[in-house]
Amino acid sequence: MHGVHKLSVGEKVGFSLGDMAGNFVYQSVVLLLAFYYTDVYGLDAATVTAIFLFVRIFDAITDPVMGIIVDRNQSRWGKYRPFLLFLCIPYALASVLVFTVPDLSLDGKTLYAYVTYAVLMMLFTATNIPYFALGSVMTSCPNERVSLNSYRFVAATGGGLIVTAGVIPLADYLGAGDKALGYQQAMMVMAVLSVVLFVICVGSTKERVKPVNNGSRNFKTDIKRVFSNDQWRLLGLAVFVMVTAQTVKATTGVYYLTYYAENAAAMVSLFLSLWMIGGMLGSALANKLTQLMCKKQAWVFLCLLSALLSTGTYFIPANQLVVIMVVQFFVGFFNQMMAPLIFSTMAEVTDYGELEQNRRLDGLISSFTLFALKVGLAIGGALATYLLAIHGYQSGGVDQSGETVDGILLTFTIVPAIGFVLTAFVLHRMKLTAEVVKDNAERLQLMRAEQA
Repeated sequence: MHGVHKLSVGEKVGFSLGDMAGNFVYQSVVLLLAFYYTDVYGLDAATVTAIFLFVRIFDAITDPVMGIIVDRNQSRWGKYRPFLLFLCIPYALASVLVFTVPDLSLDGKTLYAYVTYAVLMMLFTATNIPYFALGSVMTSCPNERVSLNSYRFVAATGGGLIVTAGVIPLADYLGAGDKALGYQQAMMVMAVLSVVLFVICVGSTKERVKPVNNGSRNFKTDIKRVFSNDQWRLLGLAVFVMVTAQTVKATTGVYYLTYYAENAAAMVSLFLSLWMIGGMLGSALANKLTQLMCKKQAWVFLCLLSALLSTGTYFIPANQLVVIMVVQFFVGFFNQMMAPLIFSTMAEVTDYGELEQNRRLDGLISSFTLFALKVGLAIGGALATYLLAIHGYQSGGVDQSGETVDGILLTFTIVPAIGFVLTAFVLHRMKLTAEVVKDNAERLQLMRAEQA
């Protein structure tokens, strides 16, 4: 399209490092925190369920507030980048505190877990909403947005790979037998790296897309605009259901390998790393997939394929470790290929709302999308640990009963598969086809050119 800025590889890489930094913490929470709380910190599964549900829903409620703040921010550094620059250090410090075991009574440790996890997730909100919005205003070209988000999720999954391949071995090495100390010191390393990457992200990116109009700036009206945007309602529902399914699967992955797969407890890092390596390749190829088919069709296809793979995993015998590992690679590949599609679609939903409602709301659309993601994270994490609890899971690394192992297998495979199928059904109802997206982008580009 004429007049649309094409992003350099350097700027795409710089932007993507911000998500790598965020994923040092996010993936630690999704993949390791439940296991850390039950088997290192010493909380029972029911308590962990309550912590996940309370903190994540509380945190999700703060998202719209942050969206309102960032949409109204103006500074010499830009609208969104200052939040990354000034909050990256508190965010990193909070991640270390979450993975620190205090010398307190059980009640004191439980309260500490609530407070530190809540603070961490609030800082996650305060950095990630501006980061999500930043990707929407770096370019107005739909294809460039998919490409930008492909770079982003390669780096994000790379951050997850560093966590899965590095945190557990690093914790074992640094702790020298003391798991609690090891996890704390391993997260200190991750925290320092995250600050460095956030600073590089801020220094290498630029905000370019300006709204063609301002419309009414009343925050209540803005919130109504988000919910009256029918395409955002479908996007938000799809993100919620999909993330719920993904979080159930991610949360129970360590339990599946530890207690279901035979002679595999020592291979957790490899198991999770294969997931991440597959995810990196899937993210990198997402742009190629959207060149072969409409983005909406691609997302539906990937959801159904993920459901098929997850269901197939149920039938893999416990002694077939090689098959388990290979399937895990492809689960990561197709699951993470969806991630760039989500956030490029979010920008297109924002374009749609700008045309329909005379107001551009990058921050608020990002915040409510993140709200849907976090509620999915909360429900998925709580559902996973709740299902473990009702199947009789015993904390402390002890042997589990046959009923519990069957419950772990069911939760890791069939429950997520149902979620992926439901996500495909929701996405099928969206009307943002390739033709509609292209037409909206061209109309907005003409309006910006006339305004300039």
